[in-house]
Amino acid sequence: MAPALKTLPVSHLNFDPENPRLPERVDGEDAAAVTDFFLLECNLIELMMSIAEQGYFHGEPLLVVPDANGGTHTVVEGNRRLASLKLLTEEISPHSMEKAVAQILVEAKEKPTDVPCLIFNAREEVLKYLGYRHITGIKEWDALAKARYLAQLRTKVVAADHAEAHRILAKEIGSKSNAVAKILTGYNLLNYAKDEGILRELKLEAEDVPFSLLTTAIGWSSIAEFIGLDGTGDVDLSTVKKAETRDFFLWAFHKIDGYKTRIGDSRNFKVFARVVEFPAAIEALRKGASLEEADILAEGPLQAIRINIGKAISAIEHSQTSIALADGLTDDDLAASTRLRKLAAALEGSIKFNLEIEND
Repeated sequence: MAPALKTLPVSHLNFDPENPRLPERVDGEDAAAVTDFFLLECNLIELMMSIAEQGYFHGEPLLVVPDANGGTHTVVEGNRRLASLKLLTEEISPHSMEKAVAQILVEAKEKPTDVPCLIFNAREEVLKYLGYRHITGIKEWDALAKARYLAQLRTKVVAADHAEAHRILAKEIGSKSNAVAKILTGYNLLNYAKDEGILRELKLEAEDVPFSLLTTAIGWSSIAEFIGLDGTGDVDLSTVKKAETRDFFLWAFHKIDGYKTRIGDSRNFKVFARVVEFPAAIEALRKGASLEEADILAEGPLQAIRINIGKAISAIEHSQTSIALADGLTDDDLAASTRLRKLAAALEGSIKFNLEIEND
């Protein structure tokens, strides 16, 4: 049955507690908390100013479903607009940006009390529409909101197995089944980290984890295997490993001194994917080595020796050319260079010994 277009009172409209845009820290049942979130993080002031000046644009009806009590409706699509309307009609008093809201109320030419709404019979009908509009369409949500939406939609799909469900979802939102599987796997992994206390231990919220970075990481087969995933479609996380998942979240998302993570940006996941294939390199990371230092070990012991010798030669040659320009050298500098000579001699002896063994 096609949705019915009707004009409904703003006071009879409720926020959607399952809104995928709401972070977990915001109680979707608390209208004031939802409104404050939109004020602080979703440019609500600009939208309020537009509606207050020009009125509500009837070409953008809110998408709603009837509540169980029959007297009100829940807005599944258009919660930011609803927040603006409830502030303009003063049904809700803001707890944030009070002065800005008060100024808009004083100058407002329009304070709509009734707005056009498309009334759907069930939430599932609206979700199908939202899949195109906000995942592949003209008003894309951020990556985590998309994941929350797909997780909601997945609960409505009854299929023989996950692969079939992913194909159904992909068709509904105009995407590919492997992309749907990766998003759902990443979302389940994020929830696993939350439920196991990993996020709390690392002082992270779900919103602190760049979700697109998370799904990029598990797209590397070696990283997925390190965590314990059987590929990007392993939505059940049946063999996920807690310690390794903690390591991954620590290195990928915990910012050192609030500035930079151990892995860094997405380009470094290629390096990390190589590192996690070598136990010695992983252990080095666990002991505090940088990704670059661990990557040397990922090349294997022989390659690591050659790289380190090359770096040492380059450093000594550079120091030698700088001697003529250096003032203030001390006995400590001489002692350090003597220690360097002895270490080089010891390394030379070790290499000779190994060669003699191999030649016997």
